Amino acid sequence: MCNLYSVTKGQQAIRELAGAMHDRTGNLPPHYGIFPDYAAPIVRNQPEGRELMMARWGMPSPVFALKGKKSDPGVTNVRNVKSPHWRRWLGIENRCVVPWTSFSEKKSCQTAPVRRFGSPSTIPGHWPSLRASGRVGPRSGK
Repeated sequence: MCNLYSVTKGQQAIRELAGAMHDRTGNLPPHYGIFPDYAAPIVRNQPEGRELMMARWGMPSPVFALKGKKSDPGVTNVRNVKSPHWRRWLGIENRCVVPWTSFSEKKSCQTAPVRRFGSPSTIPGHWPSLRASGRVGPRSGK
């Protein structure tokens, strides 16, 4: 999946699909064109049960990727799961599912056709806790 997707079904459909017992999203409008560093709904496990909440898309960048930059644009694909930087967020307590109804599949640098589905589906994801990541806001310099 490319770095662009949408969630156009309502939160009730997402709750039913993922079995979310708690909803912390408030009034969840359709989200068209979710790009990295945008807030989007996720479903995560919590001690009280599955929770639908908003989270910012992207993981904190490794230190080497931040050299010469004033802020952290984040990373959307974790490729080296053996890296100490990623291991702290790859445990079961940081797993989530990301609901979507359409995504853009990039075939070349010039084209990005959209795949649409009538019902919501999910992809697996990981969410870093803000305290652990130091990433407190959009494009945070921390």
